[in-house]
Amino acid sequence: MNVKIYGEGINRIGVRQITPQIYWICHCIGKDAEKHNGGFAADFARINPNIDPTANDINYNSYLFMDEKTLLIDTLGPAQHNTILEVLSDLLGERQLDYLWISHTELPHAANATAIRRQYPDLQLMAVGGHDHYEIHGLEDALLLDYGDELKLGEHEIEIIKPIFLDHALTQWLYERKTGFLCPVDWALMAQNEHQSFLFMDEMEATGYSPERFMHDVSITNCVVFAWLRWADPDQIAEAIDAFFAKYDIRIFAASHTQVIRKDVPAYLAALREAMRRAVTADYNLVY
Repeated sequence: MNVKIYGEGINRIGVRQITPQIYWICHCIGKDAEKHNGGFAADFARINPNIDPTANDINYNSYLFMDEKTLLIDTLGPAQHNTILEVLSDLLGERQLDYLWISHTELPHAANATAIRRQYPDLQLMAVGGHDHYEIHGLEDALLLDYGDELKLGEHEIEIIKPIFLDHALTQWLYERKTGFLCPVDWALMAQNEHQSFLFMDEMEATGYSPERFMHDVSITNCVVFAWLRWADPDQIAEAIDAFFAKYDIRIFAASHTQVIRKDVPAYLAALREAMRRAVTADYNLVY
């Protein structure tokens, strides 16, 4: 595994290349995750015994495109303030950060926007339109985007797309055509144990992971993330997912709180579809 690690514990960030021009910037705690996060994995495993009871760590992910123009997707959380600045300095070198896209204004996604702008004062901030309190998050002069807006970085073409699952009323997803890169933000949240830190999903399989395990994980975690699912219709959910997968050629699944899926993507997308069907029909008395 070729990963460069910065910091430790709640400051820790690992950096890996997904493609020569796309970097995965991942925070996870590692061996001290249970101490900081609590033992939620055991609670999830009580509900579904197919879930790893040692998986107490959750990724916070950011992604950097290095093309003619550079683009950073989200900023990680407050505890990674210093390490994210160090990571960007190392990756960009003498280059500037041209664009910073904020998927939605929650701390794991937007917390370091002001600090990053201090380091790269000429960058263009971008966020979802329809908001009127961005000054709280240091985004008061952001370029406000709408679904369908496009941004050409060079070889890579970014499209802002409408989410089918969101935990925040003002959330956008991002798709890149050349690579089939999809950032679906908080969809498909999963947990991992300390031995699985910074692994791509295909590498997770060497630790016993599989699309079926992914299905079990997401079917439980997404009940918590998207509490509104208890009132959803499973058939409508399946139809929406099928229509979305038919519209977008997804070859890299790069969510905010999930290992990056870069191989065997159709199998994992099929598992994700089934996971959401099960999430809708879950026993919410057990989940909560």
